Amino acid sequence: MSLDSENISKNGWSEYGRLVLKELERLNAGQDDIKKDLEKKFNDLNEKISDFKNTEKDVEELKKWRENVIEVWSVSQMKQGKDEIYKQKNEWQKVIGIVITVQVIIGLIIAFKDKIF
Repeated sequence: MSLDSENISKNGWSEYGRLVLKELERLNAGQDDIKKDLEKKFNDLNEKISDFKNTEKDVEELKKWRENVIEVWSVSQMKQGKDEIYKQKNEWQKVIGIVITVQVIIGLIIAFKDKIF
């Protein structure tokens, strides 16, 4: 082998080595990009799963609350309670009306007591 062919051979291997390193760097950068993208998607998926679990927990709590309310007070009992409240409210209005009427009559009697007696 001559000096020129040996030089060409070394330069060829050197060039080949640079090309291989450049390709490996490109592949490494591509893998890093894929890794970052997958991590981002994984984090997004974890957030959505957490939101779903929180929603599921809220639904369970509301379901238990509803069962407790129905267990304590059924719909028919709620209607009866409402009807009773309105019945008592109407009775108080009647009592207040009677008291006002009695006060007006007493006021008229006091105002016209000289003319009546």
